[in-house]
Amino acid sequence: MENLLKGFKDYQTGKYLENKEHMESLSGGQSPHTLLITCADSRISVNEISNSRPGEVFVIRNAGNVIEEYNPDNPSNEALTLEYGINALGIQEIVVCGHASCGAMGGIKDLDGLSALPLVQSGLTRVAKQFKGTDLKAISLEDLIELNVKEQLKHIYSYPFVKEKVDSGELNVWGWVYDFANGDLTFKKNLKELL
Repeated sequence: MENLLKGFKDYQTGKYLENKEHMESLSGGQSPHTLLITCADSRISVNEISNSRPGEVFVIRNAGNVIEEYNPDNPSNEALTLEYGINALGIQEIVVCGHASCGAMGGIKDLDGLSALPLVQSGLTRVAKQFKGTDLKAISLEDLIELNVKEQLKHIYSYPFVKEKVDSGELNVWGWVYDFANGDLTFKKNLKELL
């Protein structure tokens, strides 16, 4: 906690003061241009990798950058955020950003090894079901990470309000895989290329 509090104090007396006018302007609302869906992994810093300021990028983070398929009877929290971002904030770009060395995807490759983490094991077992016909033990971690990003793009496209805007050209949806160790995108595709 000491490190976080010190970091916050440094932010207050440094970066915040440098950007005080911008931060005060955000008190009236937000109008981000992009929704970035990425992993909860601490090695991914959204504002750093997008070189963005507060108010520019709407964010969903969870283990494995997973978006459940459209289910109006049982919407996930991610679904609520997706709908709000598209229909209330007018997001024009969505990026699903997987990353190198993803622990969630590594866990999917070894579900039996997660017995000490029953919630993680149960959740990742559910996620693994989306990879029907894929030998999860044989596929490389890198290929599984890319496959997961592609699968999440399909899930996003299953939402009627997303499909309508993508089909009309009002919304672009991208899949990325970010390698934090070398600062590079190893995969970058538009949803339309994958349909």
